[in-house]
This record gives sequence, C-alpha cells and structure tokens, in this order.
Amino acid sequence: MKKIEIADFVIRLLTLIALIFGGMWAWYQYRESGTTDWQNNITLKTEVLPYHDDLRMLVIHVQSKNPRPNKFELQSTQHDSFELRVRRLAADAAVGKVFHEDEGDLIAHADLLQLAGGDYEFLPQAEMDDMQAVVVKANTWVSIIADMKIHTGTSDVHVQPDIDENATSAVVYIPK
Repeated sequence: MKKIEIADFVIRLLTLIALIFGGMWAWYQYRESGTTDWQNNITLKTEVLPYHDDLRMLVIHVQSKNPRPNKFELQSTQHDSFELRVRRLAADAAVGKVFHEDEGDLIAHADLLQLAGGDYEFLPQAEMDDMQAVVVKANTWVSIIADMKIHTGTSDVHVQPDIDENATSAVVYIPK
C-alpha cells in the first residue's frame, strides 16, 4: 500500500509542476506575441481592362489579412486611416532614376476606411478585399500604394500621437 501512495503523490506533484510550467509558458508566449499588437498583411492585385479610346480601366484589389489570433479595429474617430493612392510616374526619366513610393502626380486617391463607414474591424484570421477601379491613360506607368495607419493610444518622444503603419506598393504599366 505504501508504494501506491508514493506513486500517487509523485504523479500529483508532477501534474502540479507541469501545470505551473505550462502556465508560465503560456504567459511568456502571450507577452512575446504582444497582448495588443496588430498586424495586417496587405497585398495588391491589379488588372488592366480596355475602357474607351486611349483610356484603360485599372482594377485594383487591396487584399488584407489579419494573421493574428486577436481582432483589431481601425476607427476614423481615432485618426486611423486606410488609403489607396495611384500616382503617374514620369515617362521620360533618366537611366538610374529611383522613384520613391509617394513620387509622381497623384491621379487617384481612395479613403478605404471612410468607404467602410469610418470603422473597419479585422477579426482573427479574417481576409478582406477592397476593390477600386481607376481610369488611366494608355501607355502610362503608375505607382500604387495601399497604406494603413493605426494610432496606438500613446505618444512618441516628441509628444505626438504614436502611429503604427503598414503599407504595400506596386508599379503597373498601362499598355496601349
């Protein structure tokens, strides 16, 4: 009978130790992954369609996915933003010219957050697709930028609202 009592005690003790270490590991993982952090994977997919005369329809799908296990929200009342910008790039640039993301003539702008009613909720693992169509002249190079900004609720070292930002961009040629 003594051996059974000792074995029972050892099993209970090992179970208690496993629970304590399991809880500590879960807490560590929770802290490391960020309790309130957010992430959104943004991709752009484009298609150029004939429109009329020398104009083309540039169809842009801004696809975003929340890969995290917690939801996050963009709220216009908190000065968050989700924007799409299309810029015409210079056709006569010299060899070696580097175009920056926000360089070129702005030909289209869409406030995707306002189009969603001012609030945009990204549930865990949710995938969204915001589609916009822009009329562009044929034989043009354009730069496309999708930009998401969220205010963290804190201030930076200059006492300005702290902003986290996530963006993606692409360059598309509009053929004749």
